[in-house]
Amino acid sequence: MKLAGNFSAFVKALAGNTARLNDVGALGSSNLTLVLGNESADLDSMVSSLTLAYALSAQKSSSNNVVPIMNANRSDMTLRQDCQVLLQTTLVAEGGKGIEDLTFIDDIDLRTVINKYTVADSEDSKSSLDVWLVDHNAPSSRQSFLDPYVRGIVDHHLDEGKCQGAAWREIETIGSCTTLVAAKIRALDSPPDPALARLLLAPILLDTANFNPASQRATAKDKECYNWLVPLVKWAPHSTESVSAESNNGSDMEISGEGQLLQVSSAQELYKTLDKLKGSVKHLSSADLLRKDYKQWQVTDGVGKVWTVGISSITYRIQKWLKRDGVAEIESALQKWIASQGLDVALVMTHGKARPQKGQPKVYGRDLTVAFSQPTVSGLQESLLIDLLSASEALELQPLRIGDLQSDIDRSRLCFFVQTRLASSRKQVFPAVKHAIESM
Repeated sequence: MKLAGNFSAFVKALAGNTARLNDVGALGSSNLTLVLGNESADLDSMVSSLTLAYALSAQKSSSNNVVPIMNANRSDMTLRQDCQVLLQTTLVAEGGKGIEDLTFIDDIDLRTVINKYTVADSEDSKSSLDVWLVDHNAPSSRQSFLDPYVRGIVDHHLDEGKCQGAAWREIETIGSCTTLVAAKIRALDSPPDPALARLLLAPILLDTANFNPASQRATAKDKECYNWLVPLVKWAPHSTESVSAESNNGSDMEISGEGQLLQVSSAQELYKTLDKLKGSVKHLSSADLLRKDYKQWQVTDGVGKVWTVGISSITYRIQKWLKRDGVAEIESALQKWIASQGLDVALVMTHGKARPQKGQPKVYGRDLTVAFSQPTVSGLQESLLIDLLSASEALELQPLRIGDLQSDIDRSRLCFFVQTRLASSRKQVFPAVKHAIESM
């Protein structure tokens, strides 16, 4: 059965996916397509995974089961309130139960799934396994076993040059990966229904900062997609305040209403609400901040050492974090995170609005904190990498100076910087880090 124009039918079928993937005896007996977003599992990645799976299912026969995988642990959804609210609202609107219908990476044993199809291939089975990567173009180091099965890529990051055997490699550095997926849905037999249109629109708004020219993220293709989607959404007559975001005085955001349903009256209100939900992090511990939006890679330096690099992105300025938790607590959390993830170097990108001085208006800025694994990285290697990063034009780093905390900062082994190149998000920061390590 073709599902073109029937996102609701696709949503209603999601609830059975986890059980099918955990039915080890049946695995390998039928065609399967897995669609995985990246490990940061932000709104763009989750929405792209879900909607690309829908687009692929609309193009394939019913014998090919297409399953979107949310590439994060189920419990981590509490850290991603923008994702939680939007996905819950959409899935319920389409006749599903909600987020419980989705398959998260810790709901299944991905290696077991892959191994069953490896055995099936060796036995000349007619069944096949395809993996599609969305919002990234190479499996993370922890999921490198997916490499031989990658058949398709849809991504908006810098091409890492891997998975060259994929039959479909659509990699274009635009504002939002969802824009590329939306183009596939636009090519189906009928336009998306209002709930699907809003689902597609939301990450485009967030990833382009609501098309703010200062962010330098949006492209003409993102804008064209926006113009197509906005008239398709059924906007509420007025805000019902079923979701209340963080208030101006900085109090914690609360989500109310059965099912956490989101109702907004315009694209502007959709952006503002989700942006506030995404930025509501004051209640999170340092450990939770580090894992909320995280990616990991491996990079080989000039003498053959393989570095495991992790980058966390946090919508919270470093000044606020330091004043809340203190240098020692943040350093302790980072060292525990480095050990738990097996990292050689951890970078923390903090960004958002803050007041330069008391009484001054808030302005947007970026900071970068760098921490090293003390057992695996020498002092000389630390100094060399810091020098290379400091010289990077893609980052434009300056040492962070905070008067009342400066003595603690100076004693710490952490390196704190202000990043004056505001247009450089993680899409630009990781290539700069990769280049620096490869130059060592």
